[in-house]
Amino acid sequence: MKQQEPKPRDPELIAIGERARLAREAQGLSREKLAEAADTSPQFLAQMEKGEQSMTSLKLKRLATALHVSSDYLLYGQPPFTGSAELAVELLAQMSPVDRNFLSDMLLRLNRLLRESDPNHE
Repeated sequence: MKQQEPKPRDPELIAIGERARLAREAQGLSREKLAEAADTSPQFLAQMEKGEQSMTSLKLKRLATALHVSSDYLLYGQPPFTGSAELAVELLAQMSPVDRNFLSDMLLRLNRLLRESDPNHE
């Protein structure tokens, strides 16, 4: 019986795994600690970091949350926070819909007050 050759690893999965490993190591986390925080197994993380395992969107969300990075960073290599707009998006994503609506209302009111107090305000 002829032995099957291993399936070539997907370059995108390799890149995602590498970014996850780098983020984990930068925070000084073991695979065991990260697995516990992300509600997964150390074996899954080892395979994922080598680009041998894909993941569901739920696992991606849990992993990004546990690593304190954005899913965009893991998927595309986007820096977790490159500016205030990215930070705002990241924080909004963590809020409940009620809190997002409240914050949106507050920002609109603040913007109106700023415009009323300074006509040159952009």
